[in-house]
Amino acid sequence: MLRLILIFLAFISFTSMGEEIVKAKPNWVPQSPTFSQKFDWLKLNSGEWLKGDIISMYDDELEFESDQFDLLTFDWTDVKELRSRFDKRIRFDSGEVKQGFLIVKDNHVVVISDGKEQKYPLSELLSITSAADDRKGFWSGKVSLGVDIQSGNTNQVDYTASGSVKRITPYTSLNLDYSYSYSESTISDTAAVISDNSRVNLYLEWFYSYRIFFRVLDYEYFSDLQQNIDYRNTLGVSLGYHFFNTKRLKWDVTLGPSYQKTAYYTSSTENPQNSAVLALTSNIDYSITSQIDFILDYQLQFVEENSGKRNTYFKASFEYKINNDFDLDLAFVLNRVAEPVISDAGVIPKSNDYQLITSLSYKF
Repeated sequence: MLRLILIFLAFISFTSMGEEIVKAKPNWVPQSPTFSQKFDWLKLNSGEWLKGDIISMYDDELEFESDQFDLLTFDWTDVKELRSRFDKRIRFDSGEVKQGFLIVKDNHVVVISDGKEQKYPLSELLSITSAADDRKGFWSGKVSLGVDIQSGNTNQVDYTASGSVKRITPYTSLNLDYSYSYSESTISDTAAVISDNSRVNLYLEWFYSYRIFFRVLDYEYFSDLQQNIDYRNTLGVSLGYHFFNTKRLKWDVTLGPSYQKTAYYTSSTENPQNSAVLALTSNIDYSITSQIDFILDYQLQFVEENSGKRNTYFKASFEYKINNDFDLDLAFVLNRVAEPVISDAGVIPKSNDYQLITSLSYKF
């Protein structure tokens, strides 16, 4: 019995010593790197550091390029610390733009210029872009291509192509979007064009504040063989508002006047037609997961009856991120003219044209 008591006391003593050793051992804290002036530096909330180049920050997304990982996009909420080696243009919610070396740390933005430091709350930061003469702003883009080939009793080929280019500066955003769709069917060596339409949108936005922006230039070109539209040019301006601008949900709405000129392949009325326009647009971008985005584009034009009365464009798409360069896209598109113009042969086009498009996209 005495031996058991001694063993028990020895066990308790050993356990207590182990606990004291564990308590005395300090927690390991990762050290900050030596900040080489050859790189910009990014620290994530996970404690990881990356060295490379700060490309831009806008809409709560940071573009960062690393030699090891190429171009990466981070949610701004994942950024713990950021340091630049060159001057950056930093725009704040008030509309003020500062230029200098940038440090983001402890929920503050520090701008260093001419040896002086200026400190701002991180919540007031709107965008970051390059200040270098050869990189005024930041260009990005995306190209998509889809092909559907059928063979047998009916030989049919469907082509879809689209592309977009964007340039962001502290004050402006320049956007160019293009889409094209063509379908041809061959039966008994007789070819017939089933669909042939194209659309170009070009607009320049000026940021007045975090919520309000102006489209000082808003241009659209549209052509659709099935709708009997040879070309339709629309030029206008509009006022925009960010209803939501979070890391997962973005929703913009614009409203403004335009002027439209429409030429028809054949028409029983005056050709071309001119019309005043009131245009409403809405764009929703929702990140369902880190790999899947849902995008909804809607445009409604109120025009004169001889120009269609109401022209509608609707596109709902899912974008699946394969990797940093490629996406797989699935889109539903509706083009609608409320009152199609009758051809000189008396043919009345249908109001609605639908498309379901699957395509592979490359981002740059």
